[in-house]
Amino acid sequence: MKPYLWMTDFTPQREWIDGKGLLLWMAFFFSEVGAGLYLVSLFLGFWTGCLTGWISCGLLGGGLHIAYLGKPMRAWRSVLRPKSSELSRGIILMGAFVILGGLQLAPGVDFLSGLPWKGDSLLFKIVLGILAFFVIIHGFITLSFMRAVPFWNSATMPALSLSSGVWMGTQVSMALALILGQTQVLGTVEPVARWFFFSYVLLVLFYLWGAGHGPLASQKSLALMIKGDLAPLFFLVVVPVALFIPSMITLYFFSKPVETAVGLLWIRIFSAVLGDVALRYCIFKAARYMPLINSNIVSGPRFHN
Repeated sequence: MKPYLWMTDFTPQREWIDGKGLLLWMAFFFSEVGAGLYLVSLFLGFWTGCLTGWISCGLLGGGLHIAYLGKPMRAWRSVLRPKSSELSRGIILMGAFVILGGLQLAPGVDFLSGLPWKGDSLLFKIVLGILAFFVIIHGFITLSFMRAVPFWNSATMPALSLSSGVWMGTQVSMALALILGQTQVLGTVEPVARWFFFSYVLLVLFYLWGAGHGPLASQKSLALMIKGDLAPLFFLVVVPVALFIPSMITLYFFSKPVETAVGLLWIRIFSAVLGDVALRYCIFKAARYMPLINSNIVSGPRFHN
């Protein structure tokens, strides 16, 4: 990237999506989906789901975050500035979630069953529910504070991440229930899945609408997604796989119990996960920095990478 482009052109955001930045893109996904799975499973009493969500969030999400930081032995210093750093607050939230989640799950382990506390206590559920909620939304909250990237600087981002995290959590919990043969979980999860899925669809549409009516840099980012290099991914994966297929299957389940159409349920699960990963990639990849100096370059269409 030529240095002067930072001043005069809509410069691509590369730090969080190209090269090593792909680690952060996946870290956000595993952290939010894991916390969403934990939150859904927590209030269902589905402890296998809680354990899987804890592993996804803490080991996969947290591990990828540390790998992205590059120097794990020094990364702990970022915890020291919670008043001024979203990164610091995020690490503290994640650490609290991992530690307290581990304590909640510990009594379920055979050789730790004699511990003097119960994992299903109301206090644990409230505290872990709150922590899971903030872990889900924290990543997109961080993005929404970045004024230099108008495509991300949207109040819709935290709500979108919450609907995405819980929607994905319901789908992964259903996959686990099918694998373990605990089909009684499906009927309980489905109403929650419907509510958060349709919220997810509406928030995606509202987010894109807002980007199209936002600052010029935000409009250029949206144009890249729907007209430029990302258009094939958006229209061939995000629209049909993340939105259309799950919509049709979810509407079908209004008239039929989910237990009667396991094949369709698996299709929805795979579509939801693949589509959400693709949508997140588009949101990260399309982002453009606002130029510091107005010029004739800015007024022209720039849909390339």
